[in-house]
Amino acid sequence: MKKTKKVKSLMKVITILISVVFLLTGCGSSLNASNITKKDNASSANDLTITDLADRKVQLPKTINKISAIHPIPSHMVWRLAPKKMASIDSQFKDRMLFMSDDEIKRLKSLPMTGVFNNGDMSTEQMLTIKPDIIISLKKDTKLDTEQQDYQAPIVATSKDSLTDYEDSWRIIGKITGNEKEGNELGDYWHSTVGKVTKITSKIPQKEKLKVYYAQSGTSSTVGTKTIMASIIRLSGGINLYDDIPISKSDEQNESINTSMEQILSWNPDVIIAKTGKIRDQILSNPQWQNTNAVKNKRVYATLKYEMLDRIQSLMGLVWTADTLYPDKVKIDLHKETKTFYSKVYLTNDITDTQIDEVLN
Repeated sequence: MKKTKKVKSLMKVITILISVVFLLTGCGSSLNASNITKKDNASSANDLTITDLADRKVQLPKTINKISAIHPIPSHMVWRLAPKKMASIDSQFKDRMLFMSDDEIKRLKSLPMTGVFNNGDMSTEQMLTIKPDIIISLKKDTKLDTEQQDYQAPIVATSKDSLTDYEDSWRIIGKITGNEKEGNELGDYWHSTVGKVTKITSKIPQKEKLKVYYAQSGTSSTVGTKTIMASIIRLSGGINLYDDIPISKSDEQNESINTSMEQILSWNPDVIIAKTGKIRDQILSNPQWQNTNAVKNKRVYATLKYEMLDRIQSLMGLVWTADTLYPDKVKIDLHKETKTFYSKVYLTNDITDTQIDEVLN
């Protein structure tokens, strides 16, 4: 009898122990699952992966307070969307601070000044000293992957190869800076302004389109097909030299291609647009150019200093080019468009008509 009671007591103890073990195991499993979920949620909250304009997957840190851009186009976009997050300025942007207050120019120039990726004057040591949370370059940067290894911060590629790329760059920098609203608004503005021009120029029959030679860094230097300048000429309803003549793939993004006079004269451009007044004057004074349609018909122009076919002002370069090529067809108020552009992109709401006249002259 006692033996039976002992057995029953032992069985009872074993049953209790087994129940405790199962309970602890169950609780343990529940805690582990909870930790995994929290870890996954934390990971997704801390990391934002974007696809940049070089089609690279880039993981961004959750908090971005310091940004270094190593080209003046993304530098301007960062300044416009999150000026206080600029950890540095690049050596070209320092000369492009139009219509900014003296205090803002002073503040920006007090920041460390870096090189520009395509000038070969970047300093790894300096960037490691600045310690930005993120670095922004362009997809033209052939050293993107090397720089990603050299620098501690992730590198995002934006682009200036076409006006569409500018639009995309505004949007992606909006995400990076935490100002997605204005980044998208500026992307939309870019898109609508291009659409306003192409709504007109897209209706020009192919046989009526003008052949436009763009003189870049000299009279016989022009640009490849996948450049912002060629993009603007096409969107304006013109035909670029290398849209008609085959070009090597390596030169498609080249912004300074030496071209023979024989080739240019044989193509016989209807219009010549020179990057500077000096280049325009050299063309007009050179007897070799006198028999081209452009010179004979007095259609040789220099881009305006602030309405050029490059830089952040390239959108106004499009409006100016379309108006210059087809003044009878393109009925867009250049004065009004310029005022809108500088108010949106430079935040110059108090820009005067006199200043706009200076920009357009």
